[in-house]
Amino acid sequence: MNQPVWSWLPGPASLGAAVRDARKRRGLQQGDLAERCGVARMTISRMERGEAVAMDTALRALSEVGMSLVAVPMNARVTVTDG
Repeated sequence: MNQPVWSWLPGPASLGAAVRDARKRRGLQQGDLAERCGVARMTISRMERGEAVAMDTALRALSEVGMSLVAVPMNARVTVTDG
């Protein structure tokens, strides 16, 4: 069984890196993801570099690469399971 891939995202740079890594795992180019998100390729490039993009764009990009964002209390213990 494959371990689920998860990321701690304390800021824009780590969110961008998570999207980039997941995009590459899926064999997508930046242009492919941009088209799926309805934005320009440069928007995806900026997000992957940790620059500011609209929240809905970031959430859509996460979804398109098979990830979601979960908010938990900072002191919470979290277990990630595949399923």
